[in-house]
This record gives sequence, C-alpha cells and structure tokens, in this order.
Amino acid sequence: METRIFFNPGDSIANIHDYNEAVRKGQIFKREREADDLVIAKGPDDEEYAIFYAKDAQPEPKANKVKVYEVKKRV
Repeated sequence: METRIFFNPGDSIANIHDYNEAVRKGQIFKREREADDLVIAKGPDDEEYAIFYAKDAQPEPKANKVKVYEVKKRV
C-alpha cells in the first residue's frame, strides 16, 4: 500500500528511525488518546518515519514547508 502524499513536517506527532517502533507508538497514541486515523509515513529523506493524522494529508503542496511522504501503514 505505498502511496505518496503531502504533509507539513510540522504536523507530525512523532519522528522515529525504526519502522516497527513507529507503528507501535502510533498504535499506543491512538489507543490512549482515542485519536482519529493515523498514518505511518516514510520521510522524504528516507531516514525517518513520521506519524501523522490522516486528516492532515494535503492533495497538493500549498507551501514550501510541505513535503512528499510515502505512506507505509494506516493505524
């Protein structure tokens, strides 16, 4: 399910280098806060995974701060 999508890096809930840790933290965050749908996305630098609210996805870049992320998992 690899989908490229635009996110503002400042909207991320967390940035983590390990994919499995990102998934685990996303699941914990969602359960504890009864959060909306989350996505685990690989950053544009291919070094970090970021956790975002799915609703923060942008169909196209609106500002220079918006970057392309590759969605790896929906939580």
